[in-house]
Amino acid sequence: MNRITRAAFSVAPAIVIAAALVSCSTGPALSEQDAEALATLAEVAGPTSDVDPDAITRTECWLPSDHPIDDPAVSDTSWRVLCRAHYTDDSGERYQDATCVGDFALDPMLDHCYRWAFYTGMPMFEDEPAVRAG
Repeated sequence: MNRITRAAFSVAPAIVIAAALVSCSTGPALSEQDAEALATLAEVAGPTSDVDPDAITRTECWLPSDHPIDDPAVSDTSWRVLCRAHYTDDSGERYQDATCVGDFALDPMLDHCYRWAFYTGMPMFEDEPAVRAG
């Protein structure tokens, strides 16, 4: 094997790893509605579930368009997601989960979320993939 072939084989794994990291970090392509909902969720999820806004380092949420509310009593543009506000306090890095219900047709789409509490049989944040909000 000549030097050029060896060099190509030694660089190839690095290129594959770099491409994988870039594709993971970009996440899914967001619709305009999802992008707007996630921006609102970033502002609302933590603070309305009793997390100090100045302590929040990032917020992640389920993708709203993937979680429509299947109930004829509500608008077909309504959605329900779980969000996780990551923050730091005197004890270190922490997070608080929140249940957020919004509607793509409203302006704003939502104005508050609720602290998530575990109930048997109810979804947990880890049950679905999340994207960075904001």
